[in-house]
Amino acid sequence: MTYRKTRLSYVIWTLYTCICVMLLAFVGYSVYDTYVKAAPAKLGALLIFPLFVCIYLALKKSALALRKRQSISAHSKQMIEAFCVSVAFVFGFLVRLRMFRYAEVILSSAETLGGGFLERAFVRAGERIEPIAHGVSYLYVLMLSGVFYFLGNSVGAAIFLQIVLQFISMFLAYHLMKAASGQFAACSVLLLMAFSPVYVERTASITPECLFLLLYLCGLAAVVFYVRAVLSDQPAFQNVFMAVLPGIAIGVLTFLELSIVTVLAFLAVLFIGERGEKQAGEPWKNILRLLLAIVSGAAGFFISVAIDAAASGVSLERSLDVWRYPYLQTFGPLFHLGELYGNVLFCGVLILAASFLIYEFSKSGKVQDCSPWLFFCIISTPFLLWEVWTVEISNLALFFWSVAAALGIKNCVFGKKAEVMQAKIEQINAAAEPVPAAAPATDSVQKPRFLENPLPLPKKHVKKEMDYDYPVAPELMHFDLETADGDDFPL
Repeated sequence: MTYRKTRLSYVIWTLYTCICVMLLAFVGYSVYDTYVKAAPAKLGALLIFPLFVCIYLALKKSALALRKRQSISAHSKQMIEAFCVSVAFVFGFLVRLRMFRYAEVILSSAETLGGGFLERAFVRAGERIEPIAHGVSYLYVLMLSGVFYFLGNSVGAAIFLQIVLQFISMFLAYHLMKAASGQFAACSVLLLMAFSPVYVERTASITPECLFLLLYLCGLAAVVFYVRAVLSDQPAFQNVFMAVLPGIAIGVLTFLELSIVTVLAFLAVLFIGERGEKQAGEPWKNILRLLLAIVSGAAGFFISVAIDAAASGVSLERSLDVWRYPYLQTFGPLFHLGELYGNVLFCGVLILAASFLIYEFSKSGKVQDCSPWLFFCIISTPFLLWEVWTVEISNLALFFWSVAAALGIKNCVFGKKAEVMQAKIEQINAAAEPVPAAAPATDSVQKPRFLENPLPLPKKHVKKEMDYDYPVAPELMHFDLETADGDDFPL
C-alpha cells in the first residue's frame, strides 16, 4: 500500500529523523567503545554519520546501475520469495534447537525465567493455577500449563512453546507485510525475525513476550487487511458496518494487554491511503468507519471485562480495578541498547538500514510507503531503552524497526523507477535494426509496376460467322411458304 503525503507525514518524518540521529550516535559510540576500544569513545558517535552516507550512496548507485542492465522476471521473484521463506523457517528452527542444550542453565537462572512463570505453570496434583491480574501473563501461564500437561514439567517443553509462538508470529508477520508493503519487505522482515539475536535468545526466556507479540500482530493484521480491502474497493468491505469486526478484535485484545490499543492508529490509512477508484462521499464514510471501530473496540473491551467479572464472581468495578492495577506498577530500570539485543553490531546495522528512509522520504514525490510504520517506530522506541511496561516489548520494537529497515533498503535499492525505465527504453532502441533510408525521388513519373497474376485468366471472346458445307443457289433460298385459307394441315 502507498500513502499520500500530508502535513502529519512531515511531522512524523521529522520526529523519526531525530530518533534515528540519536540512535545512530548511540550505536556509533557503543560499537566504537566495544570493538575499537580507543579513546575518545565519543569519536564513534561522529564517525557513524559519514559511514552511513557512504553506505547509502554506494548501495543506491550500484543497485541503480545493476537494474539498468538486468531485470528480474515475475517467475524469478516467486522463486526467490519461496527460497527466503524456506530458509527462514527451516534454518530458523535449526538455530533455535540449540537452546535445548541450555535447559538446565535456564532452570537455575531466576533472571532468565523473568518472573517465575515456569514455576506458576507446573502441573501438580491437587493444585490449581492462581489467577494473574495481567491478561497476557495469565493466558501465557495457562498455555504453558497445557503444554506441561501433555509433555511434562520441563524447560524443554517451555522452550518448545516459545518456538511455536515465534513461528506463528513469523508466519503472520510475513503475510501481514506482504499485504501492506510487498514481497521484498515481507521476506526481509521474515529473515530478520528468524535469525536476529533477540528472537533467538527470547526462545530461552520463559516470559509472555512472544505471546504478546503474536497477539499484537493478530490485532495489527485485522486492521491492515480490513484497510487494504477498503482501499482496493472490495464489495464485501464497502459496507461501513464491517469496521465493527476489527474494532471488536482490538477491544478483546486490549483487555489482555493495554498497549495493543495503539493498533487503531493504523486506521488513519483510510484517509491517506491510495486507492484504485475514488468514490463520492468517501471521506465521511471513512470517518464513520473510524468511529464504528472505536466504539466497537470499547464495547469489546467492556464485554471482556464483564465476562471476567462474571467468571470471577466480582463486580464490574472491582474487575476494572484489578485490570488496571498492573499498569500502575510499570516503572523499571534503564537498559543499555547493546545489552538489550545481545549484539550491538546487529543493532547498528538494523538502525543504519532503517535510517535510509530519511533520504528516501524526501525523494518519493507525493506518495510514499512508510508513514504509518514510522509512527509505530516512534512510539515503540522508548521500550528499547526502558523497562516501563507490564511485559517486555523489545520484540515489538524490534519488529517495527525491522519493518523500517526493510522499507529503507527497498526504497534505496528499487527507487528511481522512471530513470530505470528510460534506460531500458534506450537499450531497446539501440538494439533495434536501423530502418533503411528511402530512395531519393526523381523528376520523371514512373508507371507503377504490378505483380503478374498467377491465376488463369478467361479467354477473350472471338466473334464467329456461320457457314455451310455445300453452296446453295440463290433461287433456292426461299423459305417463306404461302398457305391457303382454310388449310387445316391434314396428314
